[in-house]
Amino acid sequence: MLFDDFHSEWRWARGLTVELLDACSDADLSFQLNDSCGALWKQFRHIGRVHENYLSALNTQTVVFDTAGSYTGGKSKLNLLSYFEMLQTRHQAVLEGADPNIAIDWFGESASLEIHLTRLLSHETLHHGQLILYWRTLGNDFPKNWNSWGE
Repeated sequence: MLFDDFHSEWRWARGLTVELLDACSDADLSFQLNDSCGALWKQFRHIGRVHENYLSALNTQTVVFDTAGSYTGGKSKLNLLSYFEMLQTRHQAVLEGADPNIAIDWFGESASLEIHLTRLLSHETLHHGQLILYWRTLGNDFPKNWNSWGE
């Protein structure tokens, strides 16, 4: 498999995302910081949809960020968890078949597979910061593995 270090970091970051999602109650998933911020479940949906966009780019060699992903399950925690499981299965299959020399068009800039995957990981951890804000505002205790982020 390509980039063992990336895969290790990816499993760690995505594991945190899924662990926090699994800790959510229905009320947590409906929580919205304010009128300018979507409900918490929409943060998770967004993370998944962007992951789909990154995976699609490996097939098309062009990044297109599209909000029309395959997820249609609403704020159901079980549906979101299934979505993330499907994404991880697809992630593994796509990366196993990826050309390590691929060049991906990022809005006119050529990015290597390594840069593309680094950006995917950066996006995931960026959202960890946002998830922390939601979680702290809710007053919830963080799941055990979130101590990586200082909890």
